[in-house]
Amino acid sequence: MRKFFCVFCFVTVLVFSFQNVNAQDSATPEEVYQLVLKAYPVLQNLKEESFSAFNDPKGEFVYKNTYVVVIKCPSHTMTHPFAENARGMEMPERFSWFPTMCEAANHPNGKWVEYEWPKPGETEPSRKISFVIAVEGTPFALVAGIYTDSGSVDDLNATLK
Repeated sequence: MRKFFCVFCFVTVLVFSFQNVNAQDSATPEEVYQLVLKAYPVLQNLKEESFSAFNDPKGEFVYKNTYVVVIKCPSHTMTHPFAENARGMEMPERFSWFPTMCEAANHPNGKWVEYEWPKPGETEPSRKISFVIAVEGTPFALVAGIYTDSGSVDDLNATLK
C-alpha cells in the first residue's frame, strides 16, 4: 500500500509539473504583441533580406507557442517557420480570414483579429487570435497569434489606442 501511495504521489507531481511547463510554454497576448514589435524594424530595414530570419524555426521570431509570419496583402504568405510550402504561397479563397487580416493590418497601430483555425496536428478548428500590423515603407505586414478560449479581441484592440 505504501509503495502504491509513493507511485501515486510521484505521478501526481509529474502531471502537475507537466501542466505547469505547458502553461509556461503558452505565450500571452502581450508576448505576441512584443514579438511583433521586435520583428517590425527588422522587416522594415531589411525587407526581403529578413525572410530567412522569419523562416527559421529556431530563430528569434519563434517564441513559446507563437511565431511571426510575413504576409503580403491582399493574398500571399511570404514566410513561415514551420511550413515551407506556405512560403510565397497565394492564399486560397477558402481562407476567408486572410482579407480580414489584411484589412486589420492597415490600422495605424495594428489590430487584433479572431478567427478559427485548426491547431497543429488537429483537423477541427479552434479559436485563434492574432496581432497584425503593416510595416511602413514595405508591401508587407507582420502576424503572430495564439490559440485561446479566453480574452476579448475588443479589449485587446482597446489597448492599442
